[in-house]
Amino acid sequence: MRRATCHPVSLVGLCAAVCASAGAVPGDAPPRRVEVHLFGADLRAGAPLAGWYRDIGITDVWLYTLKGAFPQDQRPETQQTVQDLEQAGTLDAYRGNALRCWWFERPVPDYAYEITKHPDAPERRLWDNAPETDAFWDEVCGKVAAVYPGVRAAGFAGLVYDNEAYYSFRGDESGREKPWVWGGHEEEYGPEGNYFKRGKQVGAAIHAVWPRAKVIHVYAFGYPGERWWYQGFQDAGLDVHLGLEHTYGAGPADAGEAWYQSWWKGRTTKATCDWKRTLFPFIKDNQHVMAGLFPIDFGARKPNYLARHFREQLAGAANDDPAGPIAVWLWPQGAFSPQAWQTVDYADGESASDYLEVLREFSQAFAK
Repeated sequence: MRRATCHPVSLVGLCAAVCASAGAVPGDAPPRRVEVHLFGADLRAGAPLAGWYRDIGITDVWLYTLKGAFPQDQRPETQQTVQDLEQAGTLDAYRGNALRCWWFERPVPDYAYEITKHPDAPERRLWDNAPETDAFWDEVCGKVAAVYPGVRAAGFAGLVYDNEAYYSFRGDESGREKPWVWGGHEEEYGPEGNYFKRGKQVGAAIHAVWPRAKVIHVYAFGYPGERWWYQGFQDAGLDVHLGLEHTYGAGPADAGEAWYQSWWKGRTTKATCDWKRTLFPFIKDNQHVMAGLFPIDFGARKPNYLARHFREQLAGAANDDPAGPIAVWLWPQGAFSPQAWQTVDYADGESASDYLEVLREFSQAFAK
């Protein structure tokens, strides 16, 4: 590890450095603020929580369960269409509160990987060139052509795909013994492999009906197959963004030892975003990276780190990159409502208001 070297600095330079570390903006420039996206949102008729989302600083909502292009693990009767959302007044509620809606499908493509397995030919998978596999991808692209024009016309900001391997991963990252959606198919890596080709096939279908559509790929662990799948979308002409999970944690693990309860390997939010782009080299800047934050586990009713570390996360996302703020998204892992915030067992001296005040301080929802 390189040692820090001391150099003389001017008083002006020292003051500028201190102001930057404190989240201040020099001169008369307005303070930097970030987009705050919410993983999942109120899908009830009229979206009763829409106004509250706006009040606490949410700027964007990822809506699911929806009837989209990919097979998903939600029950068919729960998957809503654009027409369902319009008729129920759900989209109008979000529009009325100046919240951007994103069309969210999950888990993609892991669930498809599981249901398209061939028990009589285990070597055949989602990433091969078998006629059945070609037919599957053609069907996905056909649904893109049928569904996404309506999504675009309804004013959705873009698409979100959750690429996490909820089903296929069996503890073998290499996939050599237990192949899974992102591992065990080395022959399909690279620009000639089917991870890239299938990503580009779907991306081209999207681009045909929604040119330069924004697509957020959530997960972004950096497995080779995953990287080439994402790049296929990018090379098809879409505006690809990474939705990171390794940015979940903050602080020195003072609330627990899980990886999402402290800085990932000591890296701050921006540093983690910078590192992730080395794994996805086609992503050229942090304005195409979105940092996932996990301050509170609403399922366990416990914070993962203190409110001051949540502030460090958001201040870093807002101010640490000279090119501009880094957008964030919140993973709640449980019900996200005014009532849920009051059931959390906060650290001594802290409460829901400490976290919510930080969110309001840095959210673009309150930009002047």
